[in-house]
Formats: sequence, structure tokens, C-alpha cells
Amino acid sequence: MIKLGHKIILAVLALLITPPLGFAAETADASASVQDRKVTVRGTVNDAAGQPLLGVTVLVEGTTTGTSTGIDGTYEISCAPDAELTFSFIGYESQTLPVANRTLLDVTLAEDSQMVDDVIVIGCYGTTTRRSTVGAVDQIKSEAIAERSVANLTQALQGTSPSLVIQQRSNDPADNQLNINIRGIGTMNNNQPLIVIDGLVSDNSSFNKLNPSDIENVSVLKDAGTAAIYGSRAANGVLLVTTKKGKLNQAPTVELTAQVGWQQPDVLYTPVEGWQNATLLNIAKANAGLAPAFTAEQIRDLKEHGNGTFFMDEIFQTAMQQNYNVSVSGGGANTTYMVSAGYFDQESNYVGPDYGRQRYNFRTNLTTEYKRVKVTALLSYSHENSKTTIDGNAIANASRIPTYYYYRQYDPATGKYLLNDKLTDFNSLGLLQEGGYNRYRNDYVNANLSAEVKIIDGLKLRGVLGADIFADHRYTRTHEVIFYNTDAAGNPIGDGRSANNDDKSEDWNQRAYLINSQLMLDFDRTFGKHHVAALFGASNESYTSEANQVSLKWADPDLGIKGDGTEAVLGSSTVTPEATTRTSLTSLFGRASYDYDNRYYAEFSFRYDGSSKFRSDLRWGFFPSISLGWRLSEEAFMESYRDNVGDLKIRGSYGTLGNQSVGDYQYFTTYNVYSNIYAFNNAMVGGAGFQLGTDNLQWEVSKTFNIGFDASFFKGTLNLGFDYFNKHTTDILVKPQTPLMLGTELQNYNAGEMRTQGWELSISYALKKRDWSHFFQFNIGDSWNEVLHYEGFESISNQEEFWRITREGLPFNSYYGYKTDGFFQSYEEIANSAIPTGKTVKPGDVKFVDRNGDGVIDENDRYYLGNAFPRYTVGFTYNVAWKGIDLSIFLQGVLKRDMMIRGELVEPFHSNYGYTMYEHQLDFWTPTNTDARWPRLTDISDPSNQNNWRMGSDIYMFDGSYLRLKNIQLGYTLPERISKKFGVQKFKIYFNAENLLTFTECSFVDPESSEFGSNMNSGGANSARNYPNLRYYGVGLNVTF
Repeated sequence: MIKLGHKIILAVLALLITPPLGFAAETADASASVQDRKVTVRGTVNDAAGQPLLGVTVLVEGTTTGTSTGIDGTYEISCAPDAELTFSFIGYESQTLPVANRTLLDVTLAEDSQMVDDVIVIGCYGTTTRRSTVGAVDQIKSEAIAERSVANLTQALQGTSPSLVIQQRSNDPADNQLNINIRGIGTMNNNQPLIVIDGLVSDNSSFNKLNPSDIENVSVLKDAGTAAIYGSRAANGVLLVTTKKGKLNQAPTVELTAQVGWQQPDVLYTPVEGWQNATLLNIAKANAGLAPAFTAEQIRDLKEHGNGTFFMDEIFQTAMQQNYNVSVSGGGANTTYMVSAGYFDQESNYVGPDYGRQRYNFRTNLTTEYKRVKVTALLSYSHENSKTTIDGNAIANASRIPTYYYYRQYDPATGKYLLNDKLTDFNSLGLLQEGGYNRYRNDYVNANLSAEVKIIDGLKLRGVLGADIFADHRYTRTHEVIFYNTDAAGNPIGDGRSANNDDKSEDWNQRAYLINSQLMLDFDRTFGKHHVAALFGASNESYTSEANQVSLKWADPDLGIKGDGTEAVLGSSTVTPEATTRTSLTSLFGRASYDYDNRYYAEFSFRYDGSSKFRSDLRWGFFPSISLGWRLSEEAFMESYRDNVGDLKIRGSYGTLGNQSVGDYQYFTTYNVYSNIYAFNNAMVGGAGFQLGTDNLQWEVSKTFNIGFDASFFKGTLNLGFDYFNKHTTDILVKPQTPLMLGTELQNYNAGEMRTQGWELSISYALKKRDWSHFFQFNIGDSWNEVLHYEGFESISNQEEFWRITREGLPFNSYYGYKTDGFFQSYEEIANSAIPTGKTVKPGDVKFVDRNGDGVIDENDRYYLGNAFPRYTVGFTYNVAWKGIDLSIFLQGVLKRDMMIRGELVEPFHSNYGYTMYEHQLDFWTPTNTDARWPRLTDISDPSNQNNWRMGSDIYMFDGSYLRLKNIQLGYTLPERISKKFGVQKFKIYFNAENLLTFTECSFVDPESSEFGSNMNSGGANSARNYPNLRYYGVGLNVTF
């Protein structure tokens, strides 16, 4: 049985392959004899389960007169009373029935399991079908994207494909950083996939500028067999985006969608009560031999007054999110069109003046055919406005302050912002409200013009010219804010002190252009049981970027002119032109495929790239691949299996992929002239620095092997796919060891080697019974990597309280440090144990594992502690519908991840920067609580503090696995018989929620947030400074006319 999502796709295909018919007004065949009498035949076309079929072609046999069924499966057609009607629909067996003077003719179409097949987009270079695919490719359809209440396309893809790993780096609407990785980490540098939009390579930043409502599907190319034709940038996989287009012979269709909801910040940690915090601080002081910070009377006073305000509650708010889209699409016999517009508005959860983000989208997709020529024109425009605070420490400063009743950020009676003995210069609320802002205004234009000429049957020539145009602007303003000291009761006193008193104004502008041209010759013919296809093409991509920055103090129209009250003062200014960047990539590419009788498949692809990032004799790279497939179910000995069970196919691929993610001019030695000068022998002398180039720089090369199978059961209702992959990357760019006396760093060079391997499993099931339909999809994937060769054999870098290591035999950029062995319980145990060199410990302090047994804890006792990259990523979708009611549930998670958390969320009273403890820290060691989670409380001045919190140990390591109810939606679609009375084809209203529940061992930090970027070689540990996860509740409306 065909699942519900397939029916929509099949309807589209049915319309596209149907001969040109005047569906809006049927015309008689000019060659047919004129009939004196006609009848109007009406009816409904259903499947075997009684469900109406949309898009069934109804054709008067022997003529071109025809129509198609509507969304409720009904049709109406005029014909001669003795005519015959043929009913056809992709995936079902056609039926031809006589009219026989009838005016009512209902039809039930039987499913043809041999015809059901998804169309898979493999880029500008063509399409294939799910049944014929021999590579590792997933396709995410619009149904999985359209009604998600997310800010961008990347968020909508999370959990939809195995081994497509998407992680949040920031939940801030104005800075929504996301990591995208396909099949793990394969290099020590850039691991981001290649982005292709409507057949043309695009910049990664353009992906989230797209309107998710405009997306028809996204294909994820994972192996060399599917990605090799994209050559030098495809080593990390490819994301192919296809936008929606109109359909031939379709009356104008208007679609309106609207979503309105609210996002609530979910702060996961809770400070202890004020009096309790004062008591705990006294315990820490006492354990360090210091005088108490609070007297018993002060603690009693705190308890009597109760808690003050947690400052985090004052800087965050519930914010509205709105999303509106309208599109008009349709087509005639030779032309299709689609025009859409969208508006997205996401308010910031920070309090402050107009913080948030707005996106405006416009798109038009047009195609027209005349005889053997087809022309396609695509044009889209995106404009984004966003505004956010300049205070990068707002969360850190607000989360650290105890809830003492006399601590306040603002005095409503006087309108003054307040300080205290912990925040002595400014507070977060004041800077958010009046301290200035960053405003971003970004424009993006994507244009794509292609022409296709059919030379002969099966042979066509296609040319494409496209452009991506970016104009990005950032405006930074700082405003002076006055903060006031407070008395013992928390009231403002004194004249106040100034923050941000330079009133700085800074403008940054960047313009970039990516011009893409292609010329392709495409051949596709079938000779009996033999199907042959070939493609050969050439392309060029040229990228130009230029930027400049202007900075000025005390003069800005938004701020006025700063002065002393009697005279205006003009501040200093700087103008900084930034380098213009130009790169180019020229390519030849091709693909040849052959299949025999839909049983045996073979495909060869190649790309020959020349990149300006390498010197002339090293800039060309050749990247071939081969793929093979065998559909066992088509063999004669599998006939019984095919007829009674389903389909079975084995496939495999091997090939090489490239990576050119290096500096634009890295093979040159570059010089910087410094602006500072000094006097030498009565002469002014300047200075210059240099960066040595790597003249033998060349491609990173990944050799990728993939083997998998696809199987269906119960005549296609249950589908299963499995893949194993192994990627071996050589010539990875690494930084060489540089003698300090050289005075500069050497450029990276090709010396690293890694292996990444893993597996993927996907299962889907569709069941339809009368008024009920069920569909579920489950996917899980895992990948792991190992450094095989590294210059100098290892690199250990310090990152805050811990270390990261790159060493042969370990995963890239792993956590490294000491293993804890509980806590010391007595002085006798201390005397008989190894302790860190130079450290003093007491009962209740951390005990470390003496790895080499030499009686001393030193750097030789460090262990590999884990790896931050997610393992066992899962996604689960369940849809159930009954008549007009539908419910969908989407779960997403990671079943294994090592997460490093540092700062005040782990260490009580962190380094005197944190002034409060949190409820999750209360299980600390005492003589009566020896089996505690945390060591004893102590002050930073206590030598034990260095042992417990400065050793870089697994005390900072946490289980980052989680399972999250990512989305739940309940909707109702009005019966068509009612909506049609109002001229509406479809009317649906729904409620949905995002991030509703999370199941995790780590309860005080969002486990979805990542410490690292996509390249896994930057970033620090998670902390209380992270922008909190956002829960969303909202309603939506879909209307089709």
C-alpha cells in the first residue's frame, strides 16, 4: 500500500507526464468525428481501501480530451454516450471502462506495486528513482518541512535522515548558529557539506536564507557514488535543495499558510534560596579556614525576607514568533509558474528595544517550452533584519548573582539601574535596555537562467547561468548608561558611574558575488531491456568578496553629539578597508550509467577540478567513482518473493572525493604592515610581519566505500534500508611544529590522515484502513573516526580547565585529562595514595587515578576521556489520521555523547566569578555524606581548590545523550464538501509545539547544544552562559484555493 506522502508526489508526476490536456475547458479532438449528442459523466476514483485519489488522469479513449480528479477523488467529463474512459495514475493499474450511456461512473484502481517509485533528485545533473538508485542518498520531502515552527531550513532537517547530524550552537534568534555534518568528521578542517540550490553550487550561508515553505525536497548525498560528480567540495557530503515549481495543465492554485506562536526560554538551572546560599558560602569559607561571610543574624534576615529575584528572570521574556506565506502556482500546456512571498518575525527572548529577527522572502520559478526548447528562469530575494544586544556577558552576569532580597537591577521608583557588591560596574538589565545594540541588515539574491535544447530523441544540450549576490551590513552602537551604588537596603545612592561612555559607532559592510555557469550534454535512451544514460559537462564558479569597516566615537545621528554641556566634542574615527577576495573553480564532469532489465545497474562518475587556491601545477584534481547495484527481486528465482513480499536490492560504491577548504591564498607568503612606528636614530621606523606560504599545498582526498541494501515487505508497506560506509582521508592539512625563534607560524601542509566509518538504518511503515491511516519512520546512524597519521604524532591544547588531544589512534580532537577515583575519605587514605605534585588535599577532596603507578599524579597520568561528536543519532516520526483529524509526533535524539561542562554550573562559587550555588550542586561531600556527587565545598584560596577544580579531570565530563520530543502537531482539515461551498479546496487548522519534553541524564544544561563548530577544532565547554533552549507553542492555518 502506498503511504500518504507518496500520493501527493505521484499526483504531481501524473500531471507532468500526461499529454497536454485542456483540463480547465476540455476540447474535442480535431480529428474525431463530430458527435450529435454528448453526456456528462461524473464519479469518484478510490484506491482499494476506499480512499479518494488525487490527480488520476481520466481520458476519453482515442482522443486527447481529458481531465483529472480533484482532492476528493471526483471528476467530471463530457463525452459520447458510447465512448470509453481510461483511468490512469502512477503506482496503480490503468482501467478502461465503457460509458454505456451512464452519467455516474465510480472506479476503484488496484495498486501496481511494480510501478510505485519515488523520484530522487541528484542535482542539476539529473534525477533517478528510488528503485534505480545505487548510491547512498536520502530525500526529505516538503511534508516533513512545511509545518515545522522553526526559524530556518537547517532546523527543519534535524532528525530526518540517518547520519545527518545537526547541532545547535546558539538558540539566540539573532545568532542562530548550527552545525551540519554528514556521516561524521572526516577531516581536521572544514567538515561542512556542499550546498546546491536548484542545481547550482551556493555559499553555505545562503542555506538558511531560504524560505522553508518554498522547498519541494532536500536530497542528502552521502557516498562517492552520488557525490563524486561534485568533486572537490563533496568530501563532506552534499545537500541538494529543490524549490517548488508550477505544474503543467494546472489551473491557478493559491496557497496561504500562517503560523503564530510563542517561545519560552527554558532555563534549566535554579539557584538555591538566598539564605541557603549565604549558609553554603560560610561552609566553604570555614573549610578553607576563613572567617564566615555572613553572620547568623544576616542569614536569619535573609530567610525572613524570602527570596529576591533571580536576575535571569528579568533579562528574559516570552517572545512571539510569526510566519506567513502565500504562493500562486499553475501552468498551461507548455508553461509553468510559481510565485511566492513570505514574512518571518521572531522576537528576541532578551528584554530590550526591538530585539529580534525578521526575514522577507520572494521567489518566482518559471518554465516554458516551445517545440524542442525549454527555458527555466528562477529568481529569489531574501532580506533579513536582526537586532541584538552588544552585551555578550548578559547571561553570565545575570546567572551568577544570588537571590538576596536586597539585590536588584532596577529601581522603578527612580528609574535607575543598580549595582551591588558583586556587580560593581554594570548589570545585564541596564546594558540590554540602554547600552546599545548590533543591527544586521542582509540581502541575498539568487538568480538562475537555463536553456535546454532537445537535439534528437534522448539527446539534449543544456546551459545554465546563475548568480548569488550577498550584501551584508552590521551596525554597532554603544550608548552610555549610568549605574548607581546601593545602600544596605538596596536603594540607589551617589552620583552613579558610567558604562559604555565612548558612545562608539561602527559600520561593517561586505558584498560578495558567486557567478556559476554550466554547459552539459545529456543522453538518455532505452533499447529494449537496456537503459543507457550519459552526461558530460563543464562549469566555472567565480567568487568575489570585498568588505570595509568604519568606526567613529561620539558622533552619530542616533546618539547626538557628545560634549561637556557647552561645547561639542568630535571623537576619533578609523576606516579599515578589508582585503578583496577572488577565487575561481573550473571543472569538467561526467556520468555514465547502464542498467539491464531493471536488475543490474552500473554507474561511473567523475569530476576534474582546477582551483585557484593551489599553485598552477597542483591545482587540478581528478575525482572518480563507480557504483554497482543488483535487484535480486527481479530475478526469476525470486518471483515468489517479489509477488508476495516486496523488493530487494543490493548496492555498493567506491570513489574519491576532494576537499579544497583551505585559505584563499595559502600557498603565497603574505606580509602585514603594522601601523605602529617608533623612532630609531632620529628616523621613524615601521614594522611588518609575515606568514610563510605552503607552495606545495594540494587537495585533501577522501577514498570512500559504501555498501548497503534496500528491502520492502508486505507489498511495499514496510521499507528498510541499511548502509555501511568507510572513508579514508589523506593529505589532510595540519599545522607543523614551529621553533619559537622563527618568529612566525608556518602554514598548514598536507600531512594528516584519518579514517571515518559507520552505519545507517532506516525503517518506514505505512498502513491505511478505510478512514484510518498510520505512518511511522525511524532512522538511526552512527559514525566514529580515528586519526591514522598526525604531524608530531600528537597535539595537546589547553582549553579552560581541561585539555583536548589529537593523537594517532584516537578520535580527532578528543577530551583529555585525569580520571577521578571518588573522594578521599580520611587522612590515612591520603597518606597511602598518589596526589598531584605540589597540591594539598583533605578528606572530601578529589582522588585521581595513578595511571602509571609511580605514586605521583602528573601529566603522565592523563587519559583519553571521550569525544564530543554525537554517536547514534536517531529520528522517529509517527503520523496518524482519521478522517479530517491528524496527529504527528516527531522525536529526535543522540544516544551517546561526551559533553564537557565548566564554570559555575559545576564548580560552586566558581573562581570568585560565581556568587551562587544551584540546586543540582547540593549533593556535595561532608563527613555524613561520603557518597556524594561533588567534592567538599571550599574557597578558591584553599589549596584543595586547585586539586578539585583546576586539574582538567572527568569531573567536568557529563553524559550528553538525550531524546527530545521535538515536535507534536494536532490538526483538523475541513471536509471538502464543506470547504468547496466557500470556494476553498483545502482548509486546515492545527496546533503544534516544539521542544516540549527532553529525556536526559544532564538536567541543568541543554544537551543539544554543542561545544564545537562543524569542524570540531574550536570552541569551549558548555556553561551557564549558553542562550537557553526555547519551547514553542503555536497555531497554524493552511488554506488552498
